[in-house]
Amino acid sequence: MNPQAESFADTTSRRSVLRKRDFLIRPARRDEVALVRDLLVETWHATYDAVYGVTRVTEITNEWHALERLARDFEREAHAFLVAEAADGSLLATASATLGADGLVTLGRLYVRPAHQGQGVGALLLRACEAWFPEGRRVRLEVDTKNAKARRFYAKHGFSELPEVSGSAEGQNVFCEKQLGKENGSSLLALTIRPVRDGDAQDLFGLIALCFAEYPGCLVDPHDDLADLVKPATMAAEKGRSFWVVEDGGRRIAACVSLDHPASERAELHRVYVRRDMRRRGLAGKLVALAECEARAKGAKHLFFWSDTRFLGAHRFYEQLSYRRTGEERELGDVSNSREYRFEKAL
Repeated sequence: MNPQAESFADTTSRRSVLRKRDFLIRPARRDEVALVRDLLVETWHATYDAVYGVTRVTEITNEWHALERLARDFEREAHAFLVAEAADGSLLATASATLGADGLVTLGRLYVRPAHQGQGVGALLLRACEAWFPEGRRVRLEVDTKNAKARRFYAKHGFSELPEVSGSAEGQNVFCEKQLGKENGSSLLALTIRPVRDGDAQDLFGLIALCFAEYPGCLVDPHDDLADLVKPATMAAEKGRSFWVVEDGGRRIAACVSLDHPASERAELHRVYVRRDMRRRGLAGKLVALAECEARAKGAKHLFFWSDTRFLGAHRFYEQLSYRRTGEERELGDVSNSREYRFEKAL
């Protein structure tokens, strides 16, 4: 069931200095690879034109940040491809990290758009990469020896430069490494969309209970309707389901969404919930957009869901996103005496 979601329009205005609540860290979507490339090209020219010249930087970005090369990141195992998004939807920064079998997290890139450097975006995005993999034990990266600004940034955030260097056509890169301890599982400090973990179970039960409490007669039944939330990450993996949550700065789950693939070319949306105090920030819209993009990537041509007849606010929200009632209804026979409408959208 999908209770009241939220209005996805965010009226927060941009300020010269960003606050943590002014942006969201989330997985990049497949439909915004060109936007990520634009960010990388802009940042690379601002950083390296004076070092290697405009022509050489253009050659490097055309090769390293080609659309098809960036798109391949979505297919990599144990890989995080992240962006920091402003309240107005623009991309402020991007990062990528990969987990190795030995607990080594390799940071592939972390770039902040020049106009937003020095505002804490890069530090929070780095923190998100470090916390993305709870099983990570250390994080390593390479940085151009001529990039003094980046070397100071990583040193400030606990990285030590190693003796060995790697060569490139332009010069040398130095390796930087940092041990990850108990703080790796601590708060990300910024709103972050990430894959669900089994440890999120308690928060998810609480989130759904709060949402249901807004509707008379809607009750939480953890033994039947919510049995898959006992170990949400494990169950999602077993069912081939995608499941994302929004973590707030206090390590609490503020919202969630999941996506299933019950039939060829059809995907089903589940568990779209947003905590009351976190609504009207665009979270529901961003979660649904992420699910839609993932559904398309897996071959779905239609996305559908069932929603309780009492959740009128949620219905208006989905209609804004071009979902339409199909005319089908069903009764669940559950503790809440739920009757649901089916909604569907062509992708």
